[in-house]
Amino acid sequence: MSDDLLRIGEFSRASWLSIKALRAYHEAGLLVPAEVDPRTGYRSYSVAQLTDAAIIRRLRQLDVPLDAVKHVLDARDPAVTRKVLAEHGAVLEERLVATQQAIDELTIALEAPALHTPVHRRPEPARTVLTYAGTVSEAQWEPFLAQARTVLGEAAATSGAVVDGCFGGCYPPLADDDEQDVVAFVQIAAPPLLSSSARAAGVALGELPATEVAVLAHRGSYDDLEQAYRHLGAWVGANAEPGELPVRELYLVGPAETADPDEFRTEICWPIRSEEEQ
Repeated sequence: MSDDLLRIGEFSRASWLSIKALRAYHEAGLLVPAEVDPRTGYRSYSVAQLTDAAIIRRLRQLDVPLDAVKHVLDARDPAVTRKVLAEHGAVLEERLVATQQAIDELTIALEAPALHTPVHRRPEPARTVLTYAGTVSEAQWEPFLAQARTVLGEAAATSGAVVDGCFGGCYPPLADDDEQDVVAFVQIAAPPLLSSSARAAGVALGELPATEVAVLAHRGSYDDLEQAYRHLGAWVGANAEPGELPVRELYLVGPAETADPDEFRTEICWPIRSEEEQ
């Protein structure tokens, strides 16, 4: 693969656009892949296209029609953006200022990250974990994590497992616009004998495989994770070969530790191939 390119799965994760949406936007001519393998048909996108992807996602969240979104992207002019949004209807009038500000912020996000540490490589050893899986919408995600943390904590306590690391979650690329597969986990020192009640609650014993990861530590609310993913995805596209494992999030400080979202600390760990494997 050429430098600074992300395969569709990795681009989906970095942009928060589902693979289904990316294919639709390709067909509509809104977001055409930088490369399409003539033999396999696999799509690859440039890091620079993350900004366009972010603008498309935000405008589609406002139900702006596809032809109007294309007009905004083609013009790349704030005046055109304001005109398109004004014509979209009175319901958006109160949101014009906020929407333009959001687009401006998304445009400069890759060049001026503010809520996270620089990206670095780190080896992750294999870890024994208790897992709790689910498929959730964006609105259900934080309640699911709270429930998973409680269920896993109770399972660890009743089984006598020694918790040996923080709570986290594994996230494969988005396959659908509306829902995300999540495997929440808690790291433990050794495999326990799970009780029948823990198994009935959906808890399972698993392992996180050893891998090298590109790590970014995000500071603040989960609402700002999208920007962190764009920055991390851009780094991976420019500096590493993505691995096949799901991205991991480690919740070092979260709602269980503080009521202040500004104090949240989340590590995003993107599996990559080691320099020896590349």
